[in-house]
Amino acid sequence: MQAGLSTKNAPSVWVVVPHFLLGAISFLVAAVFIVFNYEAFLSYHLSGPVLSVVHILVLGWVTMIIFGALYQLIPVVMEVKLYSEKLAYTSLAGLVTGLFFLVTAFLDYKFQLTNNFIVGGSLIIGAVVLFVVNILVTAISSAKQSISKLYIMASAVYFLLTVLMGLFIVINLSYNLLPIAHNVFLKTHAVIGLVGWFLLLIIGVASKLMPMFLIVHKTREDLLKWGFYLINAGIIIIFVVTFFQQIPLFIDVAAFGLILSGLVMFLMFNYDVFSHRMRKKLDVGMKLSAIGFVMLVFSILSFIATYFGNPALGLPPGRIEIVSGLLLIYGFFTGLILGQTYKTLPFIIWLYNYQTVVGRQKTPLPGDLYSSKLATIHTYSFLVSVVLFVLGLLFSLKLIVLLGAVAMLFTTLVYGVNVYKMIFHKKQMIK
Repeated sequence: MQAGLSTKNAPSVWVVVPHFLLGAISFLVAAVFIVFNYEAFLSYHLSGPVLSVVHILVLGWVTMIIFGALYQLIPVVMEVKLYSEKLAYTSLAGLVTGLFFLVTAFLDYKFQLTNNFIVGGSLIIGAVVLFVVNILVTAISSAKQSISKLYIMASAVYFLLTVLMGLFIVINLSYNLLPIAHNVFLKTHAVIGLVGWFLLLIIGVASKLMPMFLIVHKTREDLLKWGFYLINAGIIIIFVVTFFQQIPLFIDVAAFGLILSGLVMFLMFNYDVFSHRMRKKLDVGMKLSAIGFVMLVFSILSFIATYFGNPALGLPPGRIEIVSGLLLIYGFFTGLILGQTYKTLPFIIWLYNYQTVVGRQKTPLPGDLYSSKLATIHTYSFLVSVVLFVLGLLFSLKLIVLLGAVAMLFTTLVYGVNVYKMIFHKKQMIK
């Protein structure tokens, strides 16, 4: 049994499970979009299909799963009940509906503020506000103080800032409220969302779960504290200088240097955890998580490469930036989510079905609720898809990018089958 994932404070299973189901569906939809629009990712210019896929992955896949997992993990990190399950349901409904309108707006994107943008953006902002209120009130009501709690609270604030800035970018493109190039705002929007929201949240949760799953009793929290200060300093500098003209390049470089230094602290923390783990053999969930962290290393290296410029690397305009984003969103975030799905969802479903008979009857184990063979298969297909995407993008090989998209689609289908098996598991007793 995975001690610690379940406590008396855990929310209803129906708060958590729909997020995993809808997240898996979004992952599949994003893969289908890429298969039919793979050539768009070889272009430097932003297009409707590219923006649609990015937002389906970021909001429908990564954010959806994070919402569900966080509602279950809050009792672990903060030792307190979730403030409101009703807010969680309402937030989910707003996120799904808002994403639908947002994607339809991007598919017909002409750099103008349309009704679909207004409706979709408003619903998503409303969903995020409810989520942030739920998380912050929960955190404030918790007496437990930890660095993990700080990471999670900061990430929630950045998430709200991310969606507000996204809506502002669309409005500014239509009405030119601030005479600043839209790519400057887009860069800051991406940094706040990917680093402020996703990375800080992942660090906050992973710093609690990784030692727990690998059985490590003493961790280097000093590395996490330094990482928190460095990453936040970098994000704040990037956000502030966005609104100034002609900022010296060294300030931008210094800000990203602070962020990268903070990420290195996080990687050092994880290396220390892996080095001192008592559980030496890794199951498929931890293997996928480890792959995700390797992808983070390559993503950091690719972001460093952006400062040399595409011409110096012999690449078309914007190509190394696309590869960096791919390695971060699809490589790191997706790898980690695929892995942690098998560390959280089976136990949640198992607990729902069998907690009343534990010790009185023989039951299946949480690991019996999904197919390890299927999980292993999509581990390999996921790796193949990442490698094909990177090679195809770096060398402008359309066929290789298409094969990467097909491998990604295969991964989503196999993963989806396992998620279906877990969520719709029928209670059974072993005689």
